[in-house]
Amino acid sequence: MFRVLPIRFGFIIFIIFFGIYFSFADFKFHWTFTTGICEEYTMFHDEVLEEMGGSRAIPIECAKGKNLKEVPRFGLFLDAPTLLLQLIITFCGSWFRKGNLVNKLERASHLSKDVGEFTAALGAILVFNMPFNEVAISLAFGGVFLSYFWGHFFGIILITIANYLKTQEENELVTP
Repeated sequence: MFRVLPIRFGFIIFIIFFGIYFSFADFKFHWTFTTGICEEYTMFHDEVLEEMGGSRAIPIECAKGKNLKEVPRFGLFLDAPTLLLQLIITFCGSWFRKGNLVNKLERASHLSKDVGEFTAALGAILVFNMPFNEVAISLAFGGVFLSYFWGHFFGIILITIANYLKTQEENELVTP
């Protein structure tokens, strides 16, 4: 029954992986990126950009700055407090023993997105009430958007399962 779901989840994960690591600016995979305070960028404005019909320079990478270091991209998506808040609140708010499984999954999908927004707001409130500095703002936006990411990611997974089960129920009603 669930044979097609792993293929779909695999494809969803692949598309997310591709979006995180692949750069269309130079058609390469980038496993790390530079963090810190950038003061000067190298630009991408040669004949490749002219072939695409544009002449505007696009910043590619940081050439000069303070506290520059290479950070793996994957590590930025793993934040235990954000994941725990997301999973626990979604589970506690949507899973009950009785009821239709498809309806429970659809409600869990909507709740997961709401929890993502809630944890993003919570992180923003906590960080933006601290003394202002660039590091705190950078961490705040990282946490806020990571909360949105996980909320929507779990929402997509839950609604994919719900849609699959709903299709199975529809097939049983149509098939004699």
